[in-house]
Amino acid sequence: MGARFRGVGYTLALLLVAFAVAAWSGGWFGTAPVETPAEAATISDDAGDELATTTFDGPMVRKRAAIAVHPAKGADRAHIAAELRAAAKSDGLGELSDATFAVFSADMLKYLVPEVTLVLPEGVTVQRAGAFMRDHQPADVAFFVTQTVLVHDITFAVMPNGVTPAEAAKRQDAEGILSDSLNHYVTSVQPAGLTVRYFGALLSDGQIGAVREAMARASGTSADRVTVSANGPGPGVELSGGVPDLDDESGHSGH
Repeated sequence: MGARFRGVGYTLALLLVAFAVAAWSGGWFGTAPVETPAEAATISDDAGDELATTTFDGPMVRKRAAIAVHPAKGADRAHIAAELRAAAKSDGLGELSDATFAVFSADMLKYLVPEVTLVLPEGVTVQRAGAFMRDHQPADVAFFVTQTVLVHDITFAVMPNGVTPAEAAKRQDAEGILSDSLNHYVTSVQPAGLTVRYFGALLSDGQIGAVREAMARASGTSADRVTVSANGPGPGVELSGGVPDLDDESGHSGH
């Protein structure tokens, strides 16, 4: 398996962490002063529009069908997304996930940078995604493309040292490195720790390292104490032998 650092599932990590809290002499009774925000980390392995190289693979990397939507002029993007979500539920496809255009291949992005990107649940093929769009294409969608993509579905978790989880969350948001590296993420403040869930385009090892370092700084601990774990069960996609051929599941387009 290619990932050189798996960590443990964040739920288990926080349960184990809860037992460790009692043993800490400092606890988080005294909040440490907020440090001067660090400059944005330099990522040396940024692949640009190309698929990022990552060793955080296996269950952390999932293969999904995604829909790239180009709205008609003046269309309400929120309305388009809401209409497609409702149609997916009524059609039995399940919940559609938001993502940035970066999930799509560099070749596709050369001629279309979608304003709305929706990722279908695991197990839904790109052919099924295309059929869904042909059946339910909103009137205010000018053009769409469906494509098989690889996404990261992971959670970072940390137990702060000398600072409360809520304060750690404020620190990392103030620093801004998570926003730079992840673009979109969901932070959850737990009684004994802090979690950050990310779903989107593959992150490089450098980006994941920058997030771990930023969370560690905000939490008064070291980067190796920030776990990285998969959000879903199953084998996921192994990348140690190279990126699998996704072109055999040809995408579809429509007007």
